[in-house]
Amino acid sequence: MQAPYQPAAGEAVYVYCFSLPEVLTPQGFGVDESRPIQVHIAGGLSAVVSWVALDDFTGEGGEANLQDIAWLGPRACRHAVVVEQVMAYAPIFPLPFGTLFSSLSALEQEIDHRSSEVTSVLEHVASCQEWSIEGTLDRFKAVDYLLDEGLQSGQFKLPDSIGRRHLEEQKLRRQIASDLDSRIGDRLDLIKEELAALARDFRPRRLTENKTSHWAYLVPVEQVEAFRLRVERVSAQQGVYGLAFRLTGPWPPYTFCQAVQ
Repeated sequence: MQAPYQPAAGEAVYVYCFSLPEVLTPQGFGVDESRPIQVHIAGGLSAVVSWVALDDFTGEGGEANLQDIAWLGPRACRHAVVVEQVMAYAPIFPLPFGTLFSSLSALEQEIDHRSSEVTSVLEHVASCQEWSIEGTLDRFKAVDYLLDEGLQSGQFKLPDSIGRRHLEEQKLRRQIASDLDSRIGDRLDLIKEELAALARDFRPRRLTENKTSHWAYLVPVEQVEAFRLRVERVSAQQGVYGLAFRLTGPWPPYTFCQAVQ
């Protein structure tokens, strides 16, 4: 059995995630390739940790490192690998890159303070995966389809005169475009509820540029395939309205830990 790592002066505890007490130690090294990963048990939880040089993350040197993609990129990837290893066989409460404590004693105090909240999250995310769905809208395609749909149903009518027909069509396009956000919003609400039927939990996420919707679903493992197929079906059905959906995952359940972080 490998002896516990003995930290030196100027080192801090780097925490990747919390999990159940029986969690196994991930293989390999953590964000710092010269220091091993350990599992520290306290307060009925496991904290997956390693040690790092405090100066790498704090002070002027730390600020410079966090702005340097050549330094940050590989370490962020190693952080993700450690979290994913634990996630593969146990529920986790993932922590953001760069979560530091001055000592194991300071970490234990935080665990004692937060153990009931973290345990509640672990129970909630157990046997589930987080999946993200980003939605985009082709507004021109949406207006084209809604205009054609309205003409086919008789909701809209165009005059026979070519000149008047063109003017009336442009007027209808402007009208549809002005109402588009509301109409698409109603459609998105129905889609969101349809997908939620296969999930344990749902959270909206921050919209980024060019996104119409961004949702996170906590999906039970046994429902993942059905969820993926449902998203594919919805995408095919809604494509005529200019809507497209991108499904990614599984991700560590960061979204479903935010309420207690």
